[in-house]
Amino acid sequence: MIVGCKKVDVKFDYSPAEPRAGQTVTFTNRSSAGESWLWTFGDNANSLLKNPKKIYKKPGEYVVTLMVDSAKYLTHSKVIVIYDTVPTFVCSSDSILHYQDVTYTANVYNPFNHELIYDWVLPEDCKIVAGSRNSRSISVYFTTIGKKNVKLNLSQKDTPYTIEKEFNIHLTKAPAIVMRKSDHSAVRQRMINDRLEHPNSATAEDVHLIELTNDTVVTFNGKTFYASQMATTVAGFAGLTINHIQIDAMAQKWYITTPAGLFVANMDGSYMEGIDPEATGAIFVDAYRNRIYWANKNGVYAMALVKSKNNRFTTTPIQYNNLTNVDLIVVNEKLQ
Repeated sequence: MIVGCKKVDVKFDYSPAEPRAGQTVTFTNRSSAGESWLWTFGDNANSLLKNPKKIYKKPGEYVVTLMVDSAKYLTHSKVIVIYDTVPTFVCSSDSILHYQDVTYTANVYNPFNHELIYDWVLPEDCKIVAGSRNSRSISVYFTTIGKKNVKLNLSQKDTPYTIEKEFNIHLTKAPAIVMRKSDHSAVRQRMINDRLEHPNSATAEDVHLIELTNDTVVTFNGKTFYASQMATTVAGFAGLTINHIQIDAMAQKWYITTPAGLFVANMDGSYMEGIDPEATGAIFVDAYRNRIYWANKNGVYAMALVKSKNNRFTTTPIQYNNLTNVDLIVVNEKLQ
């Protein structure tokens, strides 16, 4: 005997199409089969009814999910936008961290499809990542902490509205690249999701860490290498004047700075390729983040570590800052 299994198509609708806060929303189950139902409404509320009704107290976007017969593979989800009678905008996060993306979205009750004109007014330290000042939704990040005002000027069928809200931007904890200058002053620059804040004063821990750092001596496989002796230690470096050395142990690569710039080479000195002809200062290999950091006359730069056997690369270096006379670099992994 062959028993057939009919596929269950899970779906639902809701009305009205543009519900407002405080208004009853009716959900209609359109599923092709099923005996039990579990609705979650995106605000920690749920229902076991086949066709439930729901009142949202606050405007915003909510993810509504219907599960049929307690089966995770029999689910369907929709985003429902709850509008306010008066135009407003909502934030994608309850707690905003600086240098991390956040999205502001305007919610406008507009059943007659009137023309809507948006004009976002942002603080100077607010950088746009997606959308524009004239779009309904805009994604941004803040480069400083503290209280910030975000304003939306809106026009709906020639009726102007101004919505302004205050947000508290909190500090993001992140590791920092620490740089010592030739006058022995030290500065730090935190790295937050590949975004860099401006260099700031170094902490006592930064100073202690950089005092323990030496990029002219490397120990590898029980052997100590000195930058001043690399020309005689590694055959491929014969005749070179080497100021600083670092090693990528995983990829078996040397990084060296000479009066002719920064180079990468294999362990025997073969396939030596130039990275930056103006780099004569400090270098630091960060294998955890797959980066090489170095200093030149214009500032501190970084790029991905080279992995190819012939040391050819296509990565474009990123300039971290415009600090000059940097003679030592290290990464402080402690989140601050």
